[in-house]
Amino acid sequence: MSFDIELFRACAHKLIHAVLSSLLALTKTLCIAVLWLWFVAFNNAVVAADHPSERFDERVVAKFYHGKVIRIVVGFPPGGGADVYSRLIARHLGRFIPGNPTLAVTNMPGAGSIIAGNQIYNSAAKDGTEIGMLNGAVILEQLFGNPGVHFDMAKFRYLAVPVNETYVMIVTRQSGIAKFSDLLGANAKQAILGAIPNSTLEHAPILLRDTLDANLKVVSGYKGSADIRLAVDSGEIGGFFNPWSTLKPSSPDKFKSGEWSVLLQLTDQPLRDLPASNIPTINELTKDQNHRMLLRYGTSAPNQFGKVYMLPTAVPAERAAALEAAFAKTLADKNFLSDAEKGKLEISPIYGESIQRIVNELLAMPADIRVRLQKAIRK
Repeated sequence: MSFDIELFRACAHKLIHAVLSSLLALTKTLCIAVLWLWFVAFNNAVVAADHPSERFDERVVAKFYHGKVIRIVVGFPPGGGADVYSRLIARHLGRFIPGNPTLAVTNMPGAGSIIAGNQIYNSAAKDGTEIGMLNGAVILEQLFGNPGVHFDMAKFRYLAVPVNETYVMIVTRQSGIAKFSDLLGANAKQAILGAIPNSTLEHAPILLRDTLDANLKVVSGYKGSADIRLAVDSGEIGGFFNPWSTLKPSSPDKFKSGEWSVLLQLTDQPLRDLPASNIPTINELTKDQNHRMLLRYGTSAPNQFGKVYMLPTAVPAERAAALEAAFAKTLADKNFLSDAEKGKLEISPIYGESIQRIVNELLAMPADIRVRLQKAIRK
């Protein structure tokens, strides 16, 4: 039997080629797998970074909270948006706190939630059984040195904000005002607006009056938006500012009937679900960059955390982390979201670190801007 060396070489070459091809294919597969695993790990890290840390001993936290009552102190009276959101959250939050404590809502209205802020910062329980709910716009009162402010917004432990708010201006049919331009110029009509002191309901009309010369009369002193609505219904005032996320679910018939109209929206990005088109935004209200800046700092920026839940910083870190995690689970829970949908409440939450960054940025507002904003609002 003869041995064909050329045939052997040809077969060996084919075998080596096949083996190398298989190894190359395997290498490519392994590389793709490694890259995919890296991508998944990176993506999960990013997602995790967007959510609150849950590093706490659940058993220790549960032992403390078992049988306890946690009080949410709302800086506004019953019936308004802050109260409605807080009571909905309270119905679900306890399920996600280790130990399943009972939640109760207490209303502490006054001075645009400054009174509640003073309570949480100075007198509230420091053990994690008292949560504050303030209006983010009170940060401007701190910046302006309001003597009634006895807290530092930089030193709260922030938990959550359930919704990013955009304020709109509402007027009644009885006011006779059809568009914002009716309030400008020599023959301008006057709108009488109700307001809550030290809040966007007060800051917004004052800024529009004093920067754009809008003919607005501001009637402050109301404790909450529910009181303002009663005044609107009685004809005492002709309109007010409020978040669209609150107005849309609570008063759809008012807009459908034309009894109420939206004159403007305090945002750069127009809302898509307003009852009419071509409602002016900040950019469309004025071409003056200084005026735009004042409106942004004075109205839209603080309302990125318009309904903010927080703790005193002295609360033990494990309990604070557990409460923040419970807020995150609540605001993503299908039963909670179903109830929110039934109540037509929008949910677009942010959490602790993100809120703290917004607060720090506002507190670091350049001095010249702060002075101009204060001058405009306190004029």
